[in-house]
Amino acid sequence: MDKDYWNEQFRSRQNKLFSPEEYLVKNIECFRPGSVLDVACGDGRNAIFLSKHGYDVTGIDFANEGLRRLRDFASTQGLRLNTHEINADDTERITTLGQFDNAIFVHFKPSIKTFLAVSNLVRSNGIILMTSFNYRHLLKSPQFPSQLCYGEAEFLNRSSLLDLVEYVSYSDERGFLDGYIFRKQSAP
Repeated sequence: MDKDYWNEQFRSRQNKLFSPEEYLVKNIECFRPGSVLDVACGDGRNAIFLSKHGYDVTGIDFANEGLRRLRDFASTQGLRLNTHEINADDTERITTLGQFDNAIFVHFKPSIKTFLAVSNLVRSNGIILMTSFNYRHLLKSPQFPSQLCYGEAEFLNRSSLLDLVEYVSYSDERGFLDGYIFRKQSAP
């Protein structure tokens, strides 16, 4: 699935924003006040939700059509968000975005390099929330893109700077998913 694929997906959607990710909605109270980096934000269902809850949101995605829709949805609702057309694997560009109080990866599986780069952008005591389909989803739906599915406990113990708040496997009407919440340790 490449940029052209996702641009076409966003072009063909109705002019209606999907609901925010339930795992994010349930865990928003864990977030630090302030800013959020939404990695692979798509057309902004989670970015809009976070902005409505008072967060200063920066969304990055490689699909310019998704970002266009995000800006349109935000403008219609009187919200201001920052957007950048950046491939999530371009860690050099990601590191130029500055620091954030929180970061999210929703329905996107970052490379370990991207995960660590984003972790370095999160301020002390900030939260990183991640959720996506997992390896059990592939067993149920083998045609599903494996590059979107987390391996079992795949992101545990990847950084000594992150404390695990929660790691959970769950299922809903869409399939099998994993959720992670990390808190960045305080600076010494």
